[in-house]
This record gives sequence, structure tokens and C-alpha cells, in this order.
Amino acid sequence: MKAFLTIIIFISCFIFCAPQSYGQPKITQKLLHRYTSVQKAEAYTARAARNLTRGKALKTQVSAMLAQKTRQQRPPKEELQKGRIFQAVFPRDERFKFSGVVFYTYYNGKKEIYGAMVAHAVSASSLMPGIPRRFEATFFVSKNQIKKIPAEIVAFSPVNILDLVLVKFPEQAEDFLNPYPLGKLNNEKKVFSLGYNDKGFLPVYNRRVAQDLPYSIRTSMPIADRSLRQGLCGSAVLNSQNQLVGIHTGSAVTENPKNTQPLCSFATPAHFLNLLVEAYHNGGKATVPFYIDNERFINLNMNEYIVSYALLNAVGMPLKTKEVDLHLSRSALQKHLRDFPQAKFLLVTTHPLSWDVNNRALPILSFFDEAPKTTYLYNLRTGKQYKLPSFIHPPNPRRPKAF
Repeated sequence: MKAFLTIIIFISCFIFCAPQSYGQPKITQKLLHRYTSVQKAEAYTARAARNLTRGKALKTQVSAMLAQKTRQQRPPKEELQKGRIFQAVFPRDERFKFSGVVFYTYYNGKKEIYGAMVAHAVSASSLMPGIPRRFEATFFVSKNQIKKIPAEIVAFSPVNILDLVLVKFPEQAEDFLNPYPLGKLNNEKKVFSLGYNDKGFLPVYNRRVAQDLPYSIRTSMPIADRSLRQGLCGSAVLNSQNQLVGIHTGSAVTENPKNTQPLCSFATPAHFLNLLVEAYHNGGKATVPFYIDNERFINLNMNEYIVSYALLNAVGMPLKTKEVDLHLSRSALQKHLRDFPQAKFLLVTTHPLSWDVNNRALPILSFFDEAPKTTYLYNLRTGKQYKLPSFIHPPNPRRPKAF
């Protein structure tokens, strides 16, 4: 009996007093595994949060950089409407519209505000009546609000030279105007332009610079549809600093060995506007360089048109003569110079711009029209230029070559 009680007490002590040595390790491993998983999850979450924060910071930084670049390349429209870009419309035919830009420069240390447009918008012809000397510049203040300011053309550079006119606004309107500063291209690869077509405001971005010539900036034109480009002549061509570097004068289709026809646009460098300002202050007199093959050839007065030219040999006999129309083809003249390497002299005939009684610019007069003419003789070998008496003109271009 005593032995039986001893066995029962021993079993009871073993059951109730002994540690859970068999089940405890399994429970502890599960808890440790669960704890480790949670810890890993929390660590992963923290790391993801840090990466997300860094990503957001990087995204914010990139967005700020893009925003800054976008502000440089694409100024807000509300800034563009405050007296910077205007439109000129023919009084009798609203189908013909051109763009214009307001800029400022310094003359004798004084800040002056002007407008600029293309000369072929002013030159009258049988197809286009031409914008008169005095007109109204239309500024678009908002989508449904316009402001018209009286304007006057005060200086003129011919279509076949610079293709620019200088516009003067009343002094009381200068508080409204928000002119662009003049700038330089500074080897930038892309520019953008702001102007108006027939349907309204049209910015043109990503104009790739193809050539930066002394007399012209040549860029690509992303807008292939010609109807959408009508009216853009006179648009402001701007660099990344929103400085005026050129005036858009037109676009053309160029040949390509791959049988494609990319668009090429032209702009007159904005620094030539200073010559128009000089002409305005000096009674229309200012010297304009005429470039051929990036080389400065002859010097003309601001308002002179080229109406004809001739290549002469050493004894003054004509090798090639040509009468010039509204658009002087520099490439044709370059070809003539290459075709006649024996030419020693370039003879150029010009006549000045004149306005009719209706304040309209007269078209270019041909060589045979009655008009005051000036003839320049340029020595292709020495680079010297001579102004000849008014009665000496190039040989008649309509004569046969054999004479």
C-alpha cells in the first residue's frame, strides 16, 4: 500500500511540477519565426518608406528641373499676352495677317521700345495690298479681349536684304507694352517662336537650329501644314532665356538626298534691329552689310533695294547679268560667282524705298522703271567698293549674251 501511494505521488509531481520540456521548444520556435517575420516586414516597410521618400524627393527635384526648363522654353500664356506679341491685319482684306513683336534696346544710353515686323508684310504688290505706314497693332489681352494700339512704320529694310521694318508706338502705350530684350543665340541647339496664325496664338517649340549665318538663322519647322503657318511671319524667335534672337521671316521646302522634303525656316538675327533704330534716328541712313557665302560684300543704305546685278571681267565686259525680283536669290548669285571665277567686279544697282500718297510702300521697281538709282561697283579681288555716277547702270539684262 505504501509503495502504491509512493508511485502515485511521484507521477503527480512529474505531471504537475515538471517543466514543459517537450512542447515548449516548438511553441518558442513558432513565436520566434513569427516575430522575425514581423521584424523583417517592418524593416522592409521602413526601407520601402525611405525609398519612397527618396523617390518622391528625386521626383520633386526632377519635376522642379523640368518645370524650370519648361518655364524657359514655354513661358505662361498670360505672360505672352501682356504687350509682347501683336498682330497686324490688312485694313481692306482680313485674310492677310502678320505677326509682330515688341522689344527694347538702348540708343545713346537711353532705353527705347519698338516693334518689329517683316518687310514683305508692308511691300505692296498685285497679290497683297500691303500694310500701310500707319496701322493698328492688335494685342490679345485675354481670350475674349483685345487691345488696339496705333503704330507707325519708321524704318524699313528691303525684302531682299533684311526683310524687317521698325514700328513705333505712342509714348502713352508704353506702360502696357512688355518688350523682350535682345539676345544672342549663344550656340543653342533649339529655339522657339511665338506668333499668331489665322486662327490665333500659335507657339512653335523645338525649332532645331540648322545654321547660324551672319544674315540668317535657319531652323527646322515642326508645323508641316502650310495653312497653319500663314501669319507666322514676324513671330518672335526666342532663346532659352526668353531673349529675342530673331524675327521669323518664312519657311521653305529643301531638297534632300533621301527624296524627302523637310521644312526649313528662316529668321533675321535680332541684332540687325539696332541698325533700324539707328536709321530711325538718322533720317533713314544706316549702313547694312550684304553677305554672300557668309562673306561681307557690299554696304547698302538701310532703305535700298537691289534691282539688278552683273558680273564683269577685268576689262569691264559683262559675264552674267540678272534683274532681281521681290526675293533676291543669294544661292543663285553664289552659283553665278562659282560659274564665273574670272569675274573681277560685281556691279549692283539699287533704288530707295518710297511711299505713295496712301502711305503704302511701293513695290520694287524694275531696272527699266523710272526711279532714282544708285550703282555700286565691288572689286571681288580687293574687296573695295565704289559708288558710281547715277547715269552708269549695269548692262541691259535682256540683251543677248554675245555682245
